[in-house]
Amino acid sequence: MRLGLILLLLLYAPWATAQVNLTESIRLSGFGTVSATKSDTKTPIIGQREISDEWCFDCDSSFGIQLDADFTDHWRAAAQVVKRPQDEFSSPELEQAFVEYSNNNYQVKVGRLRLPLYMYSEVYYVSSAYPWLRLPIDVYSFDLGITHFDGARLDWNVDLSNEVQLIITPFYTSSSDSVQDLYGLESHIETGHSGGLSSQIYFNENEFKLTYIRTDLTLTAPQPIGMSQRNIDLFTLGMSYHLDLLHFQTEILFADDFDANWYAGFDYLLEDWQPYIQYGQQRSNLKSESYLIGTKYNITRQLNLNVEWQYIEGRQDMINGHFTELQMIPPYEDSAHVVSVGLSFTF
Repeated sequence: MRLGLILLLLLYAPWATAQVNLTESIRLSGFGTVSATKSDTKTPIIGQREISDEWCFDCDSSFGIQLDADFTDHWRAAAQVVKRPQDEFSSPELEQAFVEYSNNNYQVKVGRLRLPLYMYSEVYYVSSAYPWLRLPIDVYSFDLGITHFDGARLDWNVDLSNEVQLIITPFYTSSSDSVQDLYGLESHIETGHSGGLSSQIYFNENEFKLTYIRTDLTLTAPQPIGMSQRNIDLFTLGMSYHLDLLHFQTEILFADDFDANWYAGFDYLLEDWQPYIQYGQQRSNLKSESYLIGTKYNITRQLNLNVEWQYIEGRQDMINGHFTELQMIPPYEDSAHVVSVGLSFTF
């Protein structure tokens, strides 16, 4: 009964068709996802989701509100509050809050910003913006739930030709200190002041992205994880290429002291349907593979339905792939089938 009421509200509410213009210069927009998902394992799986063998109706749920204000032709500000999958509704996260100055071919942003590591960093929790219900776990789970930074970035736009555009983005982050749930243990993650550079090339509907960041990281957790300090040189490389209605996409994440994590997949646009397949690997200490098959159905332009099945295979170890808790007693669960149905909306 409640689900039917939610569906009716999403389909017919006046705000379900476009953003809300509060004034001529202030706009309100939002997004959200509700889902039903389960695996065939007792040990929870997929970071920040904690999916197990009982149906979960909030493991992928996220809701966000964004407020944009234009002060002049050059100055604007934005703020975004998000209830992420790992958050309670009573304690959402301030994901973005910045002031922007733009002039001709460059923009400067200062404040709380998205960490521009990945192709979908700017729409991290907006399921409607990508083919799948959730972002590819073999790459995007590396961030440990840290998706924003306090600092500054410059976006410099260069037209290489009439059809090719280059965006170069140097950015600087302040130090940060956060508490995360890592394998069921309360863990403290500290990062130092960091600098990075991102570049994107757009031509037609296609995109190439390369990002580099240098950071110092300290992880403190109870045993058996313990404490570790590392200087990380992190690179990400992504490509999105369209061949008529067929779309290929891949992203690779690698650092100076471990093998690359990556995924690759295809999706195909067939009127309102968008079936997809994807394969991914974690090749660091937590070796695993994942296989994804699903489809997206566009009910309206602002309302989307995803149905998908994912198989995740790890190794026999107490710390194992995408499983999110320590397994102390063998035999260890090392594979999982995950089925998910999700409804996403924007306004």
